[in-house]
Amino acid sequence: MNALVDFETGPFDEREKAALAYAQQLTIDANRVDDALFARLREHYDEGEIVEISAMAGLFNYFNRVNDALRMQPTKPGEGL
Repeated sequence: MNALVDFETGPFDEREKAALAYAQQLTIDANRVDDALFARLREHYDEGEIVEISAMAGLFNYFNRVNDALRMQPTKPGEGL
């Protein structure tokens, strides 16, 4: 998990780094995903895979925003069952 903070220099291959860079930019400002980032993605992924990465990043952003807005606290494994 700590490697994700600075994923560009972390133990990830170029394919993983491209996906992480894209997910990061979607999270920060989806309107500023530029052509260079799309080109980087297309080196490693087809259009369907890019859609899947987009959907997953968007879904997790949604979960985080809703949880933040409702001030939900994470539960520990086994709690709340």
